[in-house]
Amino acid sequence: MSDLLHAFVLPQLGVRGAAVRLEAGYREVLSHQPYGAFVGRWLGEALAAASLLVTGIKFNGRLSLQLQGGEALHLLYVECTSDGDLRGIARTAEADFDWSRGFAAAASGAVLAITLEPYLKSERYQGIVALSGDSLAETLEGYFEQSEQLPTRLLLAGDGERACGLLLQRLPSEGGTHNQIDPDAWNRVLHLLNTVQPDELLTTPSAELIHRLFHDQQRLEADPVPLHVRCRCTREKVADVLRRIGQDEAAAAAEQLGHAEIVCEFCGKTYQFDAIEIAQLFRPEPPVEAPDRPQ
Repeated sequence: MSDLLHAFVLPQLGVRGAAVRLEAGYREVLSHQPYGAFVGRWLGEALAAASLLVTGIKFNGRLSLQLQGGEALHLLYVECTSDGDLRGIARTAEADFDWSRGFAAAASGAVLAITLEPYLKSERYQGIVALSGDSLAETLEGYFEQSEQLPTRLLLAGDGERACGLLLQRLPSEGGTHNQIDPDAWNRVLHLLNTVQPDELLTTPSAELIHRLFHDQQRLEADPVPLHVRCRCTREKVADVLRRIGQDEAAAAAEQLGHAEIVCEFCGKTYQFDAIEIAQLFRPEPPVEAPDRPQ
């Protein structure tokens, strides 16, 4: 199994961590759209980031990252559920852009929304942060520093074949816990993290990398979580899209092609509705008759 998420805690250092490695799932996401090399790399970094961040939520639900409004990178959207289901997409400007200028230039002017959606509650939490730094990792680090007051470091990398990430985050102080931890512990953790190069992150299995960095520290490790690329599209949801488009436009599409056709951008699945099915979508619901009153 190549797509795995490892979560761990370093109790003596007051730090939690997570490492992720995506291979088959990452390549599947890239196969659904003709992404350029740079955009494909950033999409991989975002998938890895969402996987790492989901280890910090304490409910069953979904975490999404949505970067929107960039100069050339118009949209970068990924989500990961507590069950390990992943999906993602990117949209770019049609005009020519020199992608070698880097992430910060392509995403200039964008904002990043981090959304948590519990399955069993209607409330959701969303934090919005302006793009900062030269990478998605730096933007997320800034978010946690400012909004959550949790010192956080992220390493992210993608190369079109593999997308990997490593997260380290200082645990919040509870009941004076940090008073019994070496005050220089966080600095030593950062020093170790700074020894990891992008190529090493991409080529080293997560469990091996964690051991290499923290072999002399007590580690509390959870069982690795398998990650899967799964889309949430259904025929019913696509039908709702057609209803929002409107009957005239949906019927016109069906008349031209013999059917209205919608392709899911996330997974590439095609849904077709013929003219009769479209007419049924817009048929008024019959009135509900009141039950007879007892005589």
